[in-house]
Amino acid sequence: MLAFYPRFIRTFDDLPGYTSLLIHSWNGCNMRCFGCHNSDELIAKKPDGRHLDGRQVIDRLQGCRSMFEAVLFSGGEFLINEYSEIADCLREVRAVYDGKIIVFTNGTYPRKLQQLFDDKLIDGAHIDMKLPYHALDPAQDREIYEAVIGIAPSETYCKAILESVEIVIRHNSDVSQVRTVRYPILSEHFFDEIRIYVDKLKDKYNSRVPYFINPYHPPYQASTP
Repeated sequence: MLAFYPRFIRTFDDLPGYTSLLIHSWNGCNMRCFGCHNSDELIAKKPDGRHLDGRQVIDRLQGCRSMFEAVLFSGGEFLINEYSEIADCLREVRAVYDGKIIVFTNGTYPRKLQQLFDDKLIDGAHIDMKLPYHALDPAQDREIYEAVIGIAPSETYCKAILESVEIVIRHNSDVSQVRTVRYPILSEHFFDEIRIYVDKLKDKYNSRVPYFINPYHPPYQASTP
């Protein structure tokens, strides 16, 4: 069952030029990324009595829809949920909201991502290309993968992410993004490899989807008395 974190966030930065409402799903993630800001609250913990279901999200969104130009669905990993549940929820969002609908994803579910575009349930996607998957070997570069995404992926897993990146670039929405966090544990070479790969895909599809390297912000840690 879809579960959502009850605190929605107004943001001006995630989608430049838009006032957006960021909504986090609370159904976990299949990565354990370095410095994840949502690890303790949305990934380590299971949904509790505070969570909202899809109907409650729709009701809340309907009450404030005129205040935002875009709705962003994040996680954890939003696409980890069953496709039928995702589609039903976004279909209801479409029925009450005429702004942009965007999902954030780590790219591990390309079939679901493509289907959302095909069914016209989203206007765009922000995909995190955290490493140059095309240039790393899951076996030989296991330590790098584990340091950044917290798991040792299979070759199929990495191919799925690259397929998702291509889907986003090929779809060519002006509200989509490919993005990378400038993790301090990586050298500049990694970011150059990703940028070159993305630029080649953009040239291939004559795509205007932007690529951003975002600064790394360590997760907040409350000081102990």
